[in-house]
Amino acid sequence: MEEPRPVHAAKRTAPKWYAWVIFAIAFLMVFVALGFGSSTKGTFLTAVTGSLGLMRSRFTIAESCRYISTGILSVFLGRTVEKIGLRKMAGFGFLFLFLAFVSNGFAVEIADGMRSVFPNASEGFKDTLSYIPFYIGGLLLGAGLAWTTNSMVGYLVENWFSNGKGTIMGFTLSANGLGAVASEFIVTHVIYGADGSLSYAESHWKEAYLLIAALFLIVGVLAVLVIREHPEDVGLKPLWQDKKRKKERGTDWEGMDLKSVFRSPVFYIAGICVFLTGVALQTMVNVSKPHMYDLGYDKEYGIFVFAVHAIFLMIAKTLAGIGHDTIGMRKTYFVCSVSGAVAILSLYFMKPGGLDAGGANLVLPWVYSIVSCFGLPLETVMVILLTSYLFGKKPFKKVLGYFVALNTFGFALGVPIANLIYDTQGTYAPILPFLAGAMVLTLIVMEILMVRTDRLRKKEKMKTADLKE
Repeated sequence: MEEPRPVHAAKRTAPKWYAWVIFAIAFLMVFVALGFGSSTKGTFLTAVTGSLGLMRSRFTIAESCRYISTGILSVFLGRTVEKIGLRKMAGFGFLFLFLAFVSNGFAVEIADGMRSVFPNASEGFKDTLSYIPFYIGGLLLGAGLAWTTNSMVGYLVENWFSNGKGTIMGFTLSANGLGAVASEFIVTHVIYGADGSLSYAESHWKEAYLLIAALFLIVGVLAVLVIREHPEDVGLKPLWQDKKRKKERGTDWEGMDLKSVFRSPVFYIAGICVFLTGVALQTMVNVSKPHMYDLGYDKEYGIFVFAVHAIFLMIAKTLAGIGHDTIGMRKTYFVCSVSGAVAILSLYFMKPGGLDAGGANLVLPWVYSIVSCFGLPLETVMVILLTSYLFGKKPFKKVLGYFVALNTFGFALGVPIANLIYDTQGTYAPILPFLAGAMVLTLIVMEILMVRTDRLRKKEKMKTADLKE
């Protein structure tokens, strides 16, 4: 465990409430990076592929590039923080996001430029070049999100707050939902016009990409100006350090050293569960909007459904953090896992015809819209808190990077498989029962692992008590 950093009054350059400034910038970073950089992917998927005549399965390889990039960088997060610090990470992260959306916005021009270099290439190769700018954008997007969102929030909250970390983390990451609400209205209407009447061929997806790129640049500059890695760097202490702690719910033990973590089967089994959770939930998120549109739900109705979804996502992430601090990790994890399985099945049981089909089709979009929100914290808030719960404080920085990487590699696998099934079967339905089954399986396994961890924590407390005596 790191020794506490000394606080020198003479170094004080920030007010006592600066922790809330850190909270605000973390909230804004998640709002913009995930709200506009990630939550808009379903909207861009249909617009870009419909406009350019691209195959969805090949286009969504860009998503796999994103997840692979995020996963690789996440493995080295602990070392990166130690070497360049959180401010530079945030600055580079938003630069990557800016360049990603510039690459997407100018994809047609970039592809034409590459074709001019290979004038005698086959038609198949020239067609492949249409996808390359989006794959480059995916790699850059993944790098940017790895350094500006979930892990960044985990490190800042861990450093700047001494109590109620689950609640603070949940509320901060809930900014994704609020950002998704804003992006759902803004981006969809930029692409399809104020009344949503533009066809794919007439859509303004290029302008939407470039508008978001400009937003990334502005927020990136602000983040670099505001972020300070440790409160001690500006003569402060972590907020609530002197406040009497409430009963802890899983993060109150020192835990293992890193070598012991790597020798423990818990690390590998939990890692597989985190991976499968990523496969199931991110595939669900990626296919939900196209799946509903394919079944006949119109775009205006979709905007409304997914705007409500985004609002509830903000509430759900906050409640997940509060749940960790109050009812505990195990109960909160159970609720999230069951919610994920139910949400996936609600997509499966939707029938062709949209609202005109009546019956369950009137209800199921709202089941998905609301219930899925309580499953999605497993990708964000719960991954961070689960790391502390299973392994303690000592290995937190390094293990968090590995778990985020595994979760992200799950994203990379599930999405292209789902779209390959779509291209061959004309529907996403065949994969959905398997995703729901994965959620149930991971819930059972993780419950067993958490019971085992509870026993280890009790033994550590007993040893500590014996030493004090």
